[in-house]
Amino acid sequence: MMFFSRRKPWVLMAVMFALMIGLVPLFLSSSGGGSSGLGGFDYQNLVRDFEPRPSDETLQGKEIVRIGVYILSVGSLDTTNGTYSVDFFLNFICETSNCDPSDFDIMNAASEPEVVDQTANAVRGREFYYRIRADLQTNLDLRNFPFDNHILGIEFEDKNKANDKYVFIADPDLSGIDSQVYVAGWNLDPYILGRASSHEYQIYKESYSRARFAIHIDHPWSSSFMKGLFAAIVIVGVGMLSFLMNPAEAQDRIALTSGTLASAIFYHMTLTSSIPPVGYLTYADRFMILQYIFITASLAVAVTLFLLLSAEKRGANYRKIAGQIHQATRWTIPLLWVIAMIVLHYLTIGFTPLI
Repeated sequence: MMFFSRRKPWVLMAVMFALMIGLVPLFLSSSGGGSSGLGGFDYQNLVRDFEPRPSDETLQGKEIVRIGVYILSVGSLDTTNGTYSVDFFLNFICETSNCDPSDFDIMNAASEPEVVDQTANAVRGREFYYRIRADLQTNLDLRNFPFDNHILGIEFEDKNKANDKYVFIADPDLSGIDSQVYVAGWNLDPYILGRASSHEYQIYKESYSRARFAIHIDHPWSSSFMKGLFAAIVIVGVGMLSFLMNPAEAQDRIALTSGTLASAIFYHMTLTSSIPPVGYLTYADRFMILQYIFITASLAVAVTLFLLLSAEKRGANYRKIAGQIHQATRWTIPLLWVIAMIVLHYLTIGFTPLI
């Protein structure tokens, strides 16, 4: 009873500290500099990242078409198959006579797009405008999941004209993002990229001018932490409370850490269920493997204490050794657990502003 009385304040302090740490993320702003969940950003601050216009010598003798997109809405990104939907205006302005860019193709379309020709007869032949709703797809890099960020692109080519006769120029004056665009569950940065390049089809020995436009989205840091990793930290933190228990309660410590290990495994499965079975470890995988290591270490300490105390009942005097193991691990393992999580985060994705 004397030992328990001395230990009681430490238990209370540990619980209060855990509660304070847990409450901190609730007061962090989830805005990451892009649009909020309700959409809307300052259109005047929109960054247009477009490459310079090619030289006149490069364009000489070719049909020249300036191209741009104005994005109206972006559907939710499905991370299980890398698909998303985009509603946008497609704008063409011809710089050469007898120009017809109407026979275009969306190269990363997941299905047949819905195309509405909105070109006025007064400008047809020189300017072309379309309203397009398309389901698109991209190859997602999920290594930083759940702190992942993605580039969502739209790519265009003419169906028949090779780039020795026909060339796109990505035009920033024809491109933009509507101020009310948002992507559910993501931050949309006020940024649009435009590039035009030559894409070669080797078996046909032909190259086509390809125009690519892209926007950037990322997960708010605080929501990614709270919805992705906080529960895992709570689960393992509960298991770490076993180090505040008396060495004589080794059997109870085994039960506590065993339950923690099972809970962590089930939570890992739930956490990664929203992404495909990729062939590399994501940040979430590395984080949970780290939790398994420290839960296993806690369980190993509890089993060791149990075996030593069981041997003492058979006549061996191992109580002193058990006490030394308890004193050596009760602070070192929890401290190393915290340090390891900080180092893992720093080495994989670094530290970013939380607000």
